[in-house]
Amino acid sequence: MSEHRSFQRTNVSWPAAIQLAAGRIVPAKIINFSTNDLRLQCAVLLKDGQTYQMMIEVPDKDDASLRTKVTCKATCMYAILSDSAYQAGMRYF
Repeated sequence: MSEHRSFQRTNVSWPAAIQLAAGRIVPAKIINFSTNDLRLQCAVLLKDGQTYQMMIEVPDKDDASLRTKVTCKATCMYAILSDSAYQAGMRYF
């Protein structure tokens, strides 16, 4: 089976956080991203079609110890259990 994507994905390992409800924030890790979507890993099952507030720590391309905190909203396109964690495909805006 071959995948046909509009935008190429880049594998990363970036810390992130997702706001599930008012006051409830869970840690996550971005494992790949493209121009309009990303895949993340977290300990909580996200709901398909639900939009979440997120914060992603993006490392500087020249010095990985420097990070920019980016906030965005993202809609869960799918979520699956993979080993002992959940993975979710998110479309961000």
